[in-house]
Amino acid sequence: MKKILHILAQRPEKTGSGIFLQNIVKIAAKNGYEQAVISGVPANLEEVDLGAIDKQKFYPVKFGTDKIPFPVVGMSNVMPYRSEKYKNLTVEMLKKWKTAFKEQIIKAVEEFKPDVILVHHLWILTSLLSDLVTEIPIKAICHGTGLRQLNQAEKFADYVIAGCKKVDTIFALHSDQKQKISRLYDINSDRITVVGSGYDSDIFYPSDNSQIVKPIQIVYAGKLSYAKGLKSLIYVCSNLSSEFDLELKLVGGGSGEEAECIKELAMAADCSIEMPGLVSQAQLGKIFRKSDIFCLPSFYEGLPLVLIEALASGLQVVTTDLEGVKSWLGDQINKTGAVEYVELPELKKSHIPVESELPDFENRLKTGIESQIDRLRSGNDLNGPKFREKVERWSWAEVFKKMEDYF
Repeated sequence: MKKILHILAQRPEKTGSGIFLQNIVKIAAKNGYEQAVISGVPANLEEVDLGAIDKQKFYPVKFGTDKIPFPVVGMSNVMPYRSEKYKNLTVEMLKKWKTAFKEQIIKAVEEFKPDVILVHHLWILTSLLSDLVTEIPIKAICHGTGLRQLNQAEKFADYVIAGCKKVDTIFALHSDQKQKISRLYDINSDRITVVGSGYDSDIFYPSDNSQIVKPIQIVYAGKLSYAKGLKSLIYVCSNLSSEFDLELKLVGGGSGEEAECIKELAMAADCSIEMPGLVSQAQLGKIFRKSDIFCLPSFYEGLPLVLIEALASGLQVVTTDLEGVKSWLGDQINKTGAVEYVELPELKKSHIPVESELPDFENRLKTGIESQIDRLRSGNDLNGPKFREKVERWSWAEVFKKMEDYF
């Protein structure tokens, strides 16, 4: 039986990379693999549900302790939980961070004896790992945020690039990302393979009821941060509420000033806005089945698997024209009208929109939502077997199969 060691620097039950890890663990277990996990967690987190992973094979790196006296460091500057930013790490903080992960990596390798290591994000942990472990194949999964951190925390860029070059294989989410990895990290594209992302068909599936029930239910799921375009979404839905009977759900969590500002804007909005907070994948599936339109007005993403989860749940989608998404979904989906793409505003270096561009962007976003409302009214069927077949090619089993070819 082959053994896989999964490594993630942040919490394994939150954000896209955590969901990716959990689903790969689930599929690998079905395929007979023995597995262990190393991940960062807050010291006060009593239990982490990793499904097929035994507690004895979970190697937590605990933050908020004497060893690491600061919160889990997040790959995004705004996380759905209390976190530290990489750009704020001092030399001493980074030393403590590296020491703690090094101890758990050495321990896991000696005790578990993995045949292959799957590490998430092309960032500091992957570079550290490539220096520590030279006899076991390392496969690194790029989620996009590592590429972003090269600019946001550029003081670590040289160290990261040098270490990531040593990795055996890199798994990219889409072809555009593959080209960017090759260019930014100076890695031959032959060592980078596109595996995409997936969804859990046991959780995300259409409602039995295809009838449109007023008010129209628009839903967003993700972090509560400015980079997700939520200020614009709240403004647009408030505007649309004078024309349509609609409700907006903002599902997800956030921390700090940005999340508080978004909550205040939602409370003061002219339309009805519900904020359920952080929910489980199963709860999100239920919310999707009670919704009509999924909206992702984000200014930056790697490959948002939530788009597939929404499509699998039978929702019309409005999303910004994020890099790689249109080609990843392909004509099979794009030609159905299931997805309405909204042109992004001009962005500054750190993916912050130019303020003067926002009015035009918000008009485009409004038009995109209106188009999907029209499709709802005309009975665009996303629950039928033909559309279901198109979506089912993005199963986690298919993603894992592509990865397994390189073990």
